Amino acid sequence: MSLYAVNKVCYRVVREPEFRRALTEAPEEALRAARPALSEEELAALLAGDVGRLSRMGANNFLLHQLGRFRLLGLDLPTYAERIRAAYR
Repeated sequence: MSLYAVNKVCYRVVREPEFRRALTEAPEEALRAARPALSEEELAALLAGDVGRLSRMGANNFLLHQLGRFRLLGLDLPTYAERIRAAYR
């Protein structure tokens, strides 16, 4: 597993409006096309909006936060915060 790929996806969310749009319209397709490639575990966690799991795996929390900020993958800021806190309880 390469958490760099997860961090890169989150970075691209901020920098690439086209990628953000693709994540809204066809999230699995956009994530499968992302490079570097995501592992199946990373892909499943992203599609589920499971930022707590990704954080515990070592993904960067600041970058994961961007998913909630842009309301992607079923997240918003309150949901993002709740899932991160729950992962560390």
